[in-house]
Amino acid sequence: MANAVILFGLCLYLSWVDFRHRRIPNLALGAGFVLISFMEYVLSSPMEWLMAGFFAILSLLMFGWISWHRPLALGMGDVKLFALVCYGLGVRDFVVVLTIASMAALLVSLILLLIRKVSITCEVPFAPFVTIGIAVVLYMNEAY
Repeated sequence: MANAVILFGLCLYLSWVDFRHRRIPNLALGAGFVLISFMEYVLSSPMEWLMAGFFAILSLLMFGWISWHRPLALGMGDVKLFALVCYGLGVRDFVVVLTIASMAALLVSLILLLIRKVSITCEVPFAPFVTIGIAVVLYMNEAY
């Protein structure tokens, strides 16, 4: 739960930067990684910490491969953000965040295309949608 709150605050900042400058700063991601690592070390067992790191590396490799082969589809800042979210929340919540973020981005993109505000080649910053996904996971964890 503490990791989700940290990630939500970090993603609010990253959303603002991504929306304005179309980039995700490595310094903010590094600071988030250090803070999440400290929280994982303090609050989790060593096995949970290792599993979180393993799945974060796996997501980094998988989405990094996609970014390498389709650089216009997914930026490396998004890839590193996905790995950090996977590391901080775990695989189950990461899948929920990614699903909600993808659906929200699809919905917003379709609406913008239908009202002809953007063209089909327009890039949409993804960090704000990841923030929405983390907010939903935070709400779901509090509600249940």
